[in-house]
Amino acid sequence: MPDRAPGGSLTSQELTNKLSFPRPIRRTCATLGGVVCVFATLSSSALADNSLNSSEKARPVSTATEAPRAHTDFTIVPVVGGSTDIGIGGGFFAGLTRNKIGHDPYVWNLEAAGFVSFALTNGRPNLPYIDGYSKLTITRFAGSPHQIEIRPSFTDEETLYYFGMGNASAARPPAEKSLTYFQYARIHPSLVADLILKIADHWAARTGIRFTETWLNIPVNSKLASDFRDGNPEVKALIGETGTQSVLLFRYGLRFDNRDNEVTPHKGTIDEIEFKWSPGGTAALPFRYGEASVNLRGYVPLFSPRLTLAARIVGDVLFGDPPFYELSRFEDTYAVGGASGVRGVPAQRYYGKVKVFGNAEVRARLWDFSLFGKPMTLGMAAFFDGGRVWADTSPQPELDGTGLGLKYGVGGGLRLMSGTAFVLRGDVAWSPDALPIGGYLAAGEIF
Repeated sequence: MPDRAPGGSLTSQELTNKLSFPRPIRRTCATLGGVVCVFATLSSSALADNSLNSSEKARPVSTATEAPRAHTDFTIVPVVGGSTDIGIGGGFFAGLTRNKIGHDPYVWNLEAAGFVSFALTNGRPNLPYIDGYSKLTITRFAGSPHQIEIRPSFTDEETLYYFGMGNASAARPPAEKSLTYFQYARIHPSLVADLILKIADHWAARTGIRFTETWLNIPVNSKLASDFRDGNPEVKALIGETGTQSVLLFRYGLRFDNRDNEVTPHKGTIDEIEFKWSPGGTAALPFRYGEASVNLRGYVPLFSPRLTLAARIVGDVLFGDPPFYELSRFEDTYAVGGASGVRGVPAQRYYGKVKVFGNAEVRARLWDFSLFGKPMTLGMAAFFDGGRVWADTSPQPELDGTGLGLKYGVGGGLRLMSGTAFVLRGDVAWSPDALPIGGYLAAGEIF
């Protein structure tokens, strides 16, 4: 494990005139935090308006380049990326897509991705992060406007951090200890199946199930092991079981989406509420807990079509006895910290059952140009992110402190956009928690 503080991630129609690049791969590029797609240029391959959101319109296809009414595309592209947590690495994205006129964005799509990072530990190479998944998506399932998704995955994370529970946890190791004192490892294969149901235009419901198996590697002299053995009763209860773990999670959600574009929205909102429930209570499935979350995102034009104010606020509450590693997470990413939460604050910095955070970002499109014959735009953004956690649903001032306790980051960055199909973002953020700043390079806007 690297002996350094966790920082920020450093990390369709055609690639060329003959290589198709379906829209599912554009979405895939944003699923692995800190991973960057490396390819030529992208453009939208939508063949009809979005069946779930009429505000997102398909780009007209010229008669000179119109695709066949039904055809199958295969795409594979390399990726490179990484972070100060996991090192530098590479991998691939691939997709097999069935397209048909009148079906947006496709009839079905089978995609896969893999990523491996490399780092040096005491002068020796190791693999701190391995991730791979595949995903089958079928739109307009059985002739309906509904959609199903099935996604198996495997992740091996060797450099996760635990600094303690609550908003007042300290990141300074004891005397004669290095930052590896805060590290542990987790391996977790998972299987997700979701059904997305159209209720009305802009409105959709989601129901699904997720099974995850977890193996933990907790060094005996680590902070996590110390709190598990010697922490106060509240901390021990929050950590809970640390052996091999299985979780069966049922998921229910409701979404409203009237954005004018899924990838680079300029106006509209996407608002979601979600409830997750793990019945647990058995030796095989020990964790009985629930999670309720609200995620509100809005986009407002400022004076011109080239300037956008984007804002997000998120609230997330865990109740019952969840696995301790979920206390730093939100929607399979990290909440108060990391590339997709509060930038500038290191990922996994704060653990708590209750999390509230938000982002405000001004996005500007500065310069239009052509690259490989495709329209491109260079833009920039300025942002402020902030939030905090509470260790438990009951007051714990010894873990959370008694003041406002706001954790925040402020910064800016550049955007490289291919029409309205793809965004590559590079951000730098300062925070009192950063050492000294956080840097992020990833595909897709943060929200």
